[in-house]
Amino acid sequence: MQPYNYIVILVGVCGTGKSIVGQRVAHNLKAPFFDADKLFISKELGAGKLPQDENLEEWLKSLEELILEQSTKKGCVISCSVLKREHRKRLTAIIEYPLDWVFMKGSYEDVVQRIESEVHERPVSFLKSDFETLETPKRALTIDMSYSEEQMVDTILKYIARKYW
Repeated sequence: MQPYNYIVILVGVCGTGKSIVGQRVAHNLKAPFFDADKLFISKELGAGKLPQDENLEEWLKSLEELILEQSTKKGCVISCSVLKREHRKRLTAIIEYPLDWVFMKGSYEDVVQRIESEVHERPVSFLKSDFETLETPKRALTIDMSYSEEQMVDTILKYIARKYW
């Protein structure tokens, strides 16, 4: 696939495979990959804590800047835990062309199992609040985390190919 000026954003709760799949998609698209949760979450929040209240605005502004910067280049792939509709809507409004949203879906039980079986920065104890906060995207490609990593990557790449080529 040839590089194209798109922004692919993988969203969902922690533990659904956003970062691993996002890295592989970016590699295939020859585009940079950014893990926004690791890149922008300040150290004072502590390991595994997502931004809330006063830190949320700073986090969203940093994410907006990244999207704007990368939209003027060859695009990118971003993984992040943008769980609320209003935040996705805000990010969508900052550039003139549509963002490509990919929702990494998983059941609470499957995500817990994955987190417990891997070395993960976000403790299982935070997961319940993520699921309570999650507002499932309606306008996104939905990928079930029960698929193999290869199937998830292939599905996203086929979606991008159909959309742009």
